Order: sequence, then structure tokens, then C-alpha cells
Amino acid sequence: MKFRRNLARSVISHTSAFAPAIFAAIIAAIVVWVATNWRLERSLADERSIVAGELATISSRLQTNLNSNVKLLQGLAAGIAVNPEMGQSGFSKLAAQILQPDSQLRSFAAAPDMVVRWVYPEKGNEKAIGLDYRTNEKQRAAAMLARNTHNIVLTGPVELVQGGTAFVVRCPIYINDGTSQIFWGLLSGIVDIPKLYQESGLGSTELEIAISTVPEPNSPKQVFFGSLATFSRRPVQTSVDMVYGRWTLAALPKQGWGQNSGIGTFEFYASLLAFCVVAPIVWIGFLTKSRQRTIEKLRLHKKKLVRARQRLEYLSLHDALTGLPNRRFVDQMISQPPRPRPQDCLILIHIDLDRFKEINDTKGHAGGDAVLQATASRLADLAGPNDEAARIGGDEFIFASWSADPEPKANALARQIVDALEQPLFIDGAACIVGASVGVAWETEGALGRDLGQLLLDADLALYEAKKAGRGRAAVFTEELRSAAIHSKELADEFTHALDRDELVAFFQPQFDANTLDIAGVETLARWDHPKKGLLAPNRFLDVAEKLGRTGDMDRLILQKALFELTRWDSLGMQIPRVSVNISARRLAQANLLAELSELPIAKGRLCFELLETISFNDLQPVLKEIIPAVKKLGIEIEIDDFGTEHASIVSLLRFEPRRLKIDREIIKPIIASPSQRRLVSSIIEIGRSQNIDIVAEGVETMEHAKILKDLGCHILQGYALARPMTSEQLIEFCCIKDTGMTEAG
Repeated sequence: MKFRRNLARSVISHTSAFAPAIFAAIIAAIVVWVATNWRLERSLADERSIVAGELATISSRLQTNLNSNVKLLQGLAAGIAVNPEMGQSGFSKLAAQILQPDSQLRSFAAAPDMVVRWVYPEKGNEKAIGLDYRTNEKQRAAAMLARNTHNIVLTGPVELVQGGTAFVVRCPIYINDGTSQIFWGLLSGIVDIPKLYQESGLGSTELEIAISTVPEPNSPKQVFFGSLATFSRRPVQTSVDMVYGRWTLAALPKQGWGQNSGIGTFEFYASLLAFCVVAPIVWIGFLTKSRQRTIEKLRLHKKKLVRARQRLEYLSLHDALTGLPNRRFVDQMISQPPRPRPQDCLILIHIDLDRFKEINDTKGHAGGDAVLQATASRLADLAGPNDEAARIGGDEFIFASWSADPEPKANALARQIVDALEQPLFIDGAACIVGASVGVAWETEGALGRDLGQLLLDADLALYEAKKAGRGRAAVFTEELRSAAIHSKELADEFTHALDRDELVAFFQPQFDANTLDIAGVETLARWDHPKKGLLAPNRFLDVAEKLGRTGDMDRLILQKALFELTRWDSLGMQIPRVSVNISARRLAQANLLAELSELPIAKGRLCFELLETISFNDLQPVLKEIIPAVKKLGIEIEIDDFGTEHASIVSLLRFEPRRLKIDREIIKPIIASPSQRRLVSSIIEIGRSQNIDIVAEGVETMEHAKILKDLGCHILQGYALARPMTSEQLIEFCCIKDTGMTEAG
């Protein structure tokens, strides 16, 4: 019993002796364990921070490179919008000027009406010509997305028709015809994938990087760079946000997380730190300094990202050529107006250069760029502290200002702008005068706080009015302009319905032999039997038909009615030698014209097409050279209408060997009192006689006109003195009365 008590006392004594050591060992073990885990977590956090910084730099470079390529593509698209008929040669020249050596763009492809027609460079890309985006299953979706959304679309990697893979940037192109935006086609840019990756830093990094088109990919097809497995290994992620899409980047060290954390060394020193006092303090200082370095790196990377975002935002709101704000900037300004004072009203001046196309055609795109830059400089010089000058596309600019009394300031600014842009500028050492037309609109005091989007439309209406009045003018928006625009729109809608409802009717004005006054033919004239406004003359709807592109349909309809009536007259035994119909430039250019005419049952010499001299013979020279001879082979005669009113040369007119020339009424009218005018008419008749061309005089208002023209040798007369335009029924009655009178006279 005593032995047991002594043994227990001995054990307690030894235990008490080692208690401090055991306690210290336990504390040291806890400290080492806690410190080791803390170090492991901190190392991982630092490692992730460094990876995040490197990945942010790579994503910023990638985003900057992509946006730079898109800006180049937009510049080329702007050039095409200015000159959509440039052809392959013009496209190659423009593309060569825009394509920069340091960009990742490899080639361009322009697809008018969604079919690739132009490529640059041509060598190596021949297979792309003829590619129809609407039928190509691999590229159709992206192409239609760009067209339908009016936005730039980036797709890829894409297998190219000409071989290889690349990123494809597609930009829709719209052409401003003065009233609306018309879809022209697509412009595609091929981005060199290896070069883009290399210059963005993806090829020279110690990171394992993967890029996906979705934030959380679950299929290898969604990852176009790197491996899908990277996304499942706790990577650092960031995104590249672009107007045309978003990419998700994931990265981690190639050796994996925590491979270089140095935990074994830390444990060794942590064990030593348990037996000393200074070492823990030094170690804590070391860790603090390391943390500060990491924080400083993150702060530096953050500043770089902020600067990159600011630069991208600036580029997205400014025009690359002139440095002025762009259309997006103007839209933002209108949606959130920075009103200097509560009572200030917004003034918008829409500016369109008058002779820009002439200079662009003669001096090339470099000359056009110089004009735009000079215009931007002059507008910027006129801008005050609260004013903004912006280029909204092509040769169009916006000047915005503020004033509590907007009318006098708006008028003064408009005059200053017109005067400033009328001053000569020098291109290649030669003085050029461009000039501009401006439309002015301002916010009224009673409309403060309302949507300002309409104000831009008002300025556009005023600009249209200024362009109609002539070059170098300023026009102010009025409610009458809005009413006229609404009326024009209503008339256009009504005219479209009129064609569908067969409201256009044919009138006929007889033409008479100058010697016998027998009917030599009839001219067919279009009239609109409006259900509410009654019978409308062509001057009320021809401009509307031209703007709608329906003049060809109108010509076709009037031709059908004329031929129907000619058949009817023949069945009644009327002696109508021929019928003449007007034909427009749009109708002449229609591809199916000859096919339609060849199916008509027309006897030779019974149908005549009247070509207005106001048709641009120079512009339509290729079409006329091919079409006119083919029309003549069908037995249809050609007549030049309104001769003497425009500037077409006699040589260009006679080259088409017309059967007749019709002298305009403005030349015929003064021949009674003006000997010089009679000599002019006599000269025209002599020209016709020398070329075996009959001369028709229209506007014969008196019988004295008829006598003088007969004496001068004119062949055919037409005018109110002999007969007015009439319906087919009235013409039948007219011919019956004329025949009756001749019978009685005989």
C-alpha cells in the first residue's frame, strides 16, 4: 500500500517538472500548425492576386487589340458608305490605306446585298468571292445577326472558305440617301488568331489560360483557347466586355496552386521561432512587407485597367479621323442633356458638306479626309465653353449649343458656320471651296424637359429644306416643314396604294402632221385619279414615285394601258399611227425590261419610247448603249423629249439615232415675237433634217405658232391650240368629230 503511494507521488512529481515543457510544446505545435495553415492560405491568396493581375493585363491587351481592329473595320465601312459603287479596285485602294501593319487584321471582304464581291488582298482570297452569307450555314447566323441588329458581330474561330481559321468581325453598312438609312451589305474583317494571341500576351506567359464564349462553359466547343478542364480547377476569372460580345478568361499557374508556397521551409523556421523571441517579429515584418508589395502591384494593375477603360470609352464616343465626338456621344447628350442653366434651351445645327463628293472623287480619300479634318477644326474653333461639335457620319456634322434666348444665337451660329466652311482650304497645294448647307432647330421654352430626340429630326428636316434651296444655305425648322414632311409621307403611302388599286389612268394628247394636220400619233400621259383629291397631274406625284423607286412600276402600268387602248382604237377603225409613252431611267435599268417588251404584241413603228433629256446620258451611257439598240430591234422607236432644256450634248443624243426630237415648250413659246428664237428652232430642225430625224414641237398654243413651225419645216405639232390631253373615250369622240368634219369639207 505504501509502495503504491510512493509510485504515484513520483509520477506526479516528474509530470509537474515537465509541465512547462509540455505546455510549451503544445503551444509551439499549435502555433506552428496555425502559422503553417495561415501561410498556406496567404500564399494561395497572393498567388491568386498575382495571377489576377497578369490576367487583367492580358485581357486589357486583348480587348484593346480587338477594338483597334474594329475601329479600322469601321473606318473602311465609313469609306464604303460614302462611295458604295467603288468596285474592287477602289475597295483595294481604300483597304490598303486603312490596313495597318501593326493590326491583327489579315484581310477584308465586302458583301453588297450579303454576297461577297470585293476582297483585299485579292491574292489568296479568291475563293471567298461569291460567298452568299444567306445560304452558307456556317456563317449565315452571324451575318444575319449583324444585319438585323445593326451592330458589329465578332465570331470565331471560323473555318474560312479560302482555308484556315480566324476570327471574323462583321460590320453592317448603311447608306444615307438623305431621308433614310438603306442597308448596303456587310463588311467582314479576318483577324489573324496567332498574331492576336501573341500580341495580347497569351503566348508568353507562365499561366495556363483558357478562353470561353460563356461565363460557365460545360462543353469543349464553348472553349476556343486552352482547355475546358481549366475552368474546373479554381481558376482566376475575368471578362473581356465589348459592344459586340463578351469573352470569359480563366487562368491558373501551369504547375497548379501552391506548388511554390515553400511550406516545408516555413515549418522549419516556425519550429525555430517557437524557441526565440526575435524571429517571430522578423517573420511578421517579412510577411507584412510581402503583403504590401502585393497590394501595390494590385493597385498598379487597377490604375492600368482604369486608364484602359477610360481610353476605350473615349474611343467609343469620338470619331477616329477628326477627334470630334461621334453619333453615340450626340445620342447620349440628347438623352441626358448637360443643361448649363435650368432656363437654357438646346440648339442643334445639322451640317452637310456641299461639294465633299466632288473633292473625294477628284482628290481621293486622302483629300476627303483632309476636308473632314479641316471642317472639324473650323467647327471646333467656333465652339464656345458649352458648345459641342460632332461628326455623326460621312460628311455630316452636328453643332450643339445652349441659350436662354435660342433664336438669335441659332441664326448667328448658322451664318458663322456657313461663312467659315465657305472659306477655301488647300489640298495638294490647290485651293478648294467645299461649302456647307445647314439645318437649324432649337428647343422652345415651353418644351423644356421633353424628349430631345425629335429635335435632331427637326434639324434634319431643316437641312433637307436648305439642300433643296441650293448650296451654302441655312434653313430654320418650322412646323410647316414638319407638316410638309408628314404630307409627303402620307402622299407616298397613298401612291403605293394607288399602284396596287390601279388608280393611275392614262390620258392621251394627239400629235398632228404639220402640213396636213392629220393625227400622226398620240402621247400617253399619266394621271392619278385620287379618291379624295380628284385628278392629279404628274407634277403632284412624280417626285414621290422617284423617291419610292416606283417609277419603273408606273411606266410599266401606263404602257399596258396605252397598248390596250391602241388595240381598242384599231378595232374601231381609228387611224392612230403610233402611241408614245415616257420611260424613266429606273425603268431603262431594269434587268427584265427586254424580256417583258419582247412578249408584247407590237407592230413595228406603232410604239415609241420618249426619253427625257433630263436623264443623265453620261451616267446611263453603259445602259443606254446596250439597251437602246435592243429596244429598236423590237420595232420600238426612240424619241428625245424636252430637247434643249438640259446640257446633254447633241453628239451624245444623236449617238443613239432617235427617230424624233421633241423641242421643249419653253423654246417654242417665244417664237412669235422673237426672231432669234425662231432661228434657234430652225437650227434644230435643220440638224434633224440632216440626220433624218423628225422634229416634234410641243407647246403649240396658237395657230400662229402652228403656221410659223410649218414654215420652218417642223414635222409634227402638239399643243393646246390643236388638242388638249384627254381620256380614251374623249379621243374616240375627238377623232369621230374630226373625221366627220373632213368628210363634210370634202
